[in-house]
Amino acid sequence: MKPVIFSGFLWLALAFRLDSDSREGSKMTAQRRVIELSVEETDLARLAAMARSRTEPASWVERAQMLLDEPTASLCLPREAEATRHPEAAREFLTRALDVAHALGCSTLCGVTYSELGYRSLAAPTEAEYDAIMKALKPIAKRAGDYGMTLGLDACNRYETHLVNTAKQALILAERIDEPSVMIHLDTYHANIEEKSFADALAEGGGRVKYVHLSESDRGVPGSGNVHWRSVMTALKTAHFSGDLVIESFVTSMPQLAAALSVWRPVASGADEVLNVGVPFVRSLAQASGLIAA
Repeated sequence: MKPVIFSGFLWLALAFRLDSDSREGSKMTAQRRVIELSVEETDLARLAAMARSRTEPASWVERAQMLLDEPTASLCLPREAEATRHPEAAREFLTRALDVAHALGCSTLCGVTYSELGYRSLAAPTEAEYDAIMKALKPIAKRAGDYGMTLGLDACNRYETHLVNTAKQALILAERIDEPSVMIHLDTYHANIEEKSFADALAEGGGRVKYVHLSESDRGVPGSGNVHWRSVMTALKTAHFSGDLVIESFVTSMPQLAAALSVWRPVASGADEVLNVGVPFVRSLAQASGLIAA
């Protein structure tokens, strides 16, 4: 399985799709290639037009659809559409993003769907903030359900948001939104900072964790930092995880995204290192744990 890398706002993540109906004993057998599309506000109109017309020969959209079974879209809200301060604008932005993601064949729209990455109030989250998020996201979640998609809430570390740092907080917000399409999106990088253990995070997600970013402690090559990868895979296996496992590494990223993530230096020698070292490392541990078939 050879993954494909696209530059710019579209970065690669290699995913193992673990279908719940593929379990045979302790083995997960189904694997698919999944690419994560990071959707910027300025791209929405162009992407929508491309998805409708499909007229560009060999466009990245066509290549993605030919090479990949099921893309997934990921975003964070722009400042002018941050949900706690601008819920109406957030709803409008997410509606357009969801429509584009659906047109591209995405199964989910996830990421920091509730806020601007890097925005912090410098205080604990309030009931008013969560209520504003609920009002902004509930109609989006309903629309996602109508599309047969899921809407993900990404629990991020305290330096990137004050709103949702843990799986438990994500679950509370998901329950407040109260739509079956809402799922929890965890990330090993963030969990390594905020959670007691990845097993605890999965347990506190209440069965709603359906999307996991596999990201190293420095955002570089999986296996080269201090994430407890064997424990992560064991926890996923024990929890009967049946969603998407997506390798996320910010080898290259847009300046705005790099600034929001505080990525100030190279985290790997290049994409080849992530693909040739990190991917086999993750795959081997997933196989050894029985999470995916050898």
